[in-house]
Amino acid sequence: MVEPLTAAVIVSLFFSEAVKEGGKTLGKGVTDTFTQLVNTIREKFQAHNIDGILTQAQKQPTETNKTIFQNVLQTQIDTDEAFANKLKELVQQLQAQDERIRQVVLSGIELGGDLKTKDISQKAIRSGSVEQEMLKQVKATNIELGNLTQES
Repeated sequence: MVEPLTAAVIVSLFFSEAVKEGGKTLGKGVTDTFTQLVNTIREKFQAHNIDGILTQAQKQPTETNKTIFQNVLQTQIDTDEAFANKLKELVQQLQAQDERIRQVVLSGIELGGDLKTKDISQKAIRSGSVEQEMLKQVKATNIELGNLTQES
């Protein structure tokens, strides 16, 4: 079985700025692998008559539609090991082909209470362009942070 964050990683790939730009910044290998990833998911969803969820998320990428897509994708990943392994392989290929490093910590969190965190670090040890985000779209009543570091 693939680690639980795979669906979230795939959804973030689906709606990344590089993909929205039509792959202008991506090389041909990355674009081909991404197309293969999309087609693999589309075929799986079509086989289960749920491809409308993918289409809706692509046409209207609202947070609600992305969340629904992510949840349905995670269910498919959790129930089909061969499918999960294929997606994991494709994501690993994409990561290996892309020279950019993207690291995100604490993204898309909405809490009614407080958020307290400390001792979070990001370190990129590979060459290439590096994009690191520590906090992105985080909402909480009070946010208390400590010892956050980023290195590249």
